[in-house]
Amino acid sequence: MSAQVSICLPTLNSIRFLAERLESIRHQTFTDWELIAVDSHSDDGTFEALEKFSSEEPRVRITQAPKDGIYPNFNRGIQQAGGRYVYIATSDDTMAPDCLEKMVAALEENPDCDLAHCPMKVIDETGDDGLDWWSSHSLFARSSGDFLNIRHRRVAPCDGVLCLLGDNIYSSVTQLLIRRTLFDRIGYYQTDWGSLGDFHWNLRAGLAASAVHVPDTWGGWRMHGNQATAGVRLGSAAHQAKIDSMIDDVILNLEKIYDGLNQDATFPEVVGKARDLRLFLREHASHSSVAERVKFLILQALKGRRAAWRHLASVGFGRKRWPLAAPESVQSWFAGDVLVPLPGKERNF
Repeated sequence: MSAQVSICLPTLNSIRFLAERLESIRHQTFTDWELIAVDSHSDDGTFEALEKFSSEEPRVRITQAPKDGIYPNFNRGIQQAGGRYVYIATSDDTMAPDCLEKMVAALEENPDCDLAHCPMKVIDETGDDGLDWWSSHSLFARSSGDFLNIRHRRVAPCDGVLCLLGDNIYSSVTQLLIRRTLFDRIGYYQTDWGSLGDFHWNLRAGLAASAVHVPDTWGGWRMHGNQATAGVRLGSAAHQAKIDSMIDDVILNLEKIYDGLNQDATFPEVVGKARDLRLFLREHASHSSVAERVKFLILQALKGRRAAWRHLASVGFGRKRWPLAAPESVQSWFAGDVLVPLPGKERNF
């Protein structure tokens, strides 16, 4: 009988952080898991360390694959997964001991959700706490408002529409437990987008699948110079162009992801609003001085641009300031509630 959770571990010369990652899996309070390690012919002792771990732990399977990137190895692990749920354990990261337990319980309690999501805990190269930018500056945090630290359901396609603003709604794959059948619905990770390929999958998933946010556990994200995204120049013209290309690709092929969206007459309007807001935020950020930004806002407001009026209105006393608070406005584009509170504990770390 298959384990309930399939943990997919892609590795390539990961020896530096591998022991900590394996221990984070071994010490999970949820024990009904299998580990599928896909190694790309490491030559630093990684494969030998995996073999040793496998000799001690019968729930481990190891395969080797070509050195063709991290996303092909994501897919190879998922394709071998026998569990109802999939957790992708990047080899340099870690997670709370109760991470799987709490996210499995959340998906069991919310069968209409295909994703369980938890906060990110940033750690440094030594495993100590790093700078917590996620809680204040991530798109997830900026769109959640008062919901950030409480358990809640995020109704599709809200998270996908938030991705249309040009940022990742799920900052790290270590924050997600994924219902295995979601891959059957929307496909695997595409391998031709380089180190930003998770954005393409997250956008597709956010449009097609509702999520449950589990605030009282965490997935780790380690900051170090050799990580897969270290060379990505966030905010550069090249980065923004690739994000736009991925958005265009998903919208063009939307019928392959979720037929229901094409039947929703309001969806093209929502896509247009997201595009306008994405462009507005980029244009505003391109002005380096306060005077230039104020001039830009006034000119755009005189032209009747709604985002400019919302931005100017946020300057008032007691309001959340744009552009940081802009993603919260996305909720107003939908007829019903898209963030729904659920019983559960608040964030406690």
